[in-house]
Amino acid sequence: METREEIGGPDDVVKAVNELCGIEISHYAEVSFEGMQQLVDAIGGVEVDVPDKIDDPKAGNVVIEPGLQKLNGEEALTFCRSRAFADGDYTRMRHQRIFIAALAKQVLNNTDAATIFPLIDSLSGMVETDMSIQDIVALANAMRGMNTDEIWSANIPSTTDDSTGVSYVVALEDELAAMMERVDAGEDPRGPQTIGSTTDASATVGDLSNNEASDWSNGTASVSGETDSSAEGEE
Repeated sequence: METREEIGGPDDVVKAVNELCGIEISHYAEVSFEGMQQLVDAIGGVEVDVPDKIDDPKAGNVVIEPGLQKLNGEEALTFCRSRAFADGDYTRMRHQRIFIAALAKQVLNNTDAATIFPLIDSLSGMVETDMSIQDIVALANAMRGMNTDEIWSANIPSTTDDSTGVSYVVALEDELAAMMERVDAGEDPRGPQTIGSTTDASATVGDLSNNEASDWSNGTASVSGETDSSAEGEE
């Protein structure tokens, strides 16, 4: 049986992202699946606008219907793990970003400040990070009350290449540079939420929560009621 060689670790990931995006990441945190599930249950669930039905036994033993709802730990884990969609990992990454935004809103705006420290302390064994518990609590308290709707996210513009028999995701450096210019200016990156290419503008823009997986894979995802191609043309 062929085994996969592990190359690098968190430090190498941070270094690679810094070099690719021209930024400097200050800290990182790696949370286990078990830790995420326990966190969600500890805060009483997270309200998520689920864009797609999820019925994927490989991801979990629950079926999640589309719509705004409060997910418990098991449901949140299933939502974030499933890749049973036409564009596989890209839908999973979109779902993870939807969930992270909802989790941030719950923790920063709807969780009692007095519970933050014991909550983080109880989960510390399931988180690998270069920050102390005190640093995490201080950061969470400093961010409390912020407008979480202005926390933006996007994929690195990329395409796939399996010409060698191995599937790779390849960054589109010109599109990435343009996206990082918007980030540096404090603007919505408006980067892709699914696979894209230099000739497929329809794959680069769309409301994260208001399109289904089929919209993204078919290139018909919309922004405020407009198609991606028309929205892209307005920039």
